[in-house]
Amino acid sequence: HQQQQQQQQQQDELNAETARCQHLISASRDKTVKLWHVETGFCDHTISDHHDWVRCIAVRPHDGGLFASAGNDTVICIYDSSSKQKVAELRGHEHVIESIAFVTEQASNSTKKETKHLETVRDYLASGGRDRTVRLWKISTVECLAVFKQHENWVRSVLIHPSGNYVVSAGDDRSIRVYDIKANRCLRTLEGAHGHFVTSLAMHHTLPILVSGGVDQTVKCWMLD
Repeated sequence: HQQQQQQQQQQDELNAETARCQHLISASRDKTVKLWHVETGFCDHTISDHHDWVRCIAVRPHDGGLFASAGNDTVICIYDSSSKQKVAELRGHEHVIESIAFVTEQASNSTKKETKHLETVRDYLASGGRDRTVRLWKISTVECLAVFKQHENWVRSVLIHPSGNYVVSAGDDRSIRVYDIKANRCLRTLEGAHGHFVTSLAMHHTLPILVSGGVDQTVKCWMLD
């Protein structure tokens, strides 16, 4: 039994090292964001910058260098993952923020050459909220690049397409919408994507597959062209 425990512990350590992940981040109605050490299970750090319920968090995928949090106080806080210090605040939403997202991307390969376009889109953050807007932010300049107002009800989920050229959103108007960042316009609308509120979106980082979930108790896969 002891040998099994040791083997399991070694496997857990290997998994954490392979994932290059030391911390798990959580957000709560208690107004805090907490960083948990994956291997020990202990809380290493507590952030108390928000003044109300923290509803969503996001970590920059390729390097984990930044993470963001947002919620009922309508402020998006950006943090440096190493120092745990807040590096920016993004303000503009007029109601509860339901979702935030960095560009959808797999963890980077250190030998992969980064293009100028990739560096640009890694500086993006998308957000959506109960003010019915989808917003695109440039983190380094603390600037709102675009505000999309096509949704007719709360925006529940947002993501940035792996190409960095599109923002995708979904909401309580039962639609999924695709926005062209460069053209600054709504490119496509899937009306009645679900029979009830559309609450979540996810995108495969290499395949053109979008997945959505809703209050209608269904999960749908969409093939994007």
